[in-house]
Amino acid sequence: MKLASDRILRRIRGKQRGWVFTPKNFIDLAPRTTIAVTLHRLIKKGIIRKLSHGIYDFPAHHPKLGILAAHPDAIAKAIALKSGDTIQPSAARLANLVGLDTQVPSKTTYITSGNSQHKKIGKYSIKFTHSKLMPGTPLNINVARVINALHHLGKDNITDMTIDKCKKILSQKDKSQLKKNLPKLPGWIIPFILKIIGK
Repeated sequence: MKLASDRILRRIRGKQRGWVFTPKNFIDLAPRTTIAVTLHRLIKKGIIRKLSHGIYDFPAHHPKLGILAAHPDAIAKAIALKSGDTIQPSAARLANLVGLDTQVPSKTTYITSGNSQHKKIGKYSIKFTHSKLMPGTPLNINVARVINALHHLGKDNITDMTIDKCKKILSQKDKSQLKKNLPKLPGWIIPFILKIIGK
């Protein structure tokens, strides 16, 4: 057990401070019971912190502020790993991230291939909203971003400039994946996608 526990600790220490994780991150190193016992011991030693049931972090330290709160994006990724779902920032935030919208959403919201849910972890209230445009089979990250950002903007707000920006974001591989997924998309969005992939 000590050897397995040492491996778990080495993996944690090998990550950057602020890493948020679940026991699932160690299933290749040890049995579940060993993982649980090891994490419990590391919490007692102050090496890691328990944020919620099955969610932990390797907390970041600031010289003046002390221990920092975990970043909501890192928490959301850990929750998604735990559930096996695919997630992305909210469609509104995606539109901002890819330069299609200038508004910056203030709420910590994500779209997910799984069920809609609301999690309260630490000081964060994190909302996951199911999106039918986030299939269980992961899309290339920029493909998911473009589809959901366009869906958020709506057909009346998609301009030639929007199309040009999307073309620049997507690689040829991304465009091929978009083409394969056309039948799964809403009818109104398909003409815009065809312009983006050059059809």
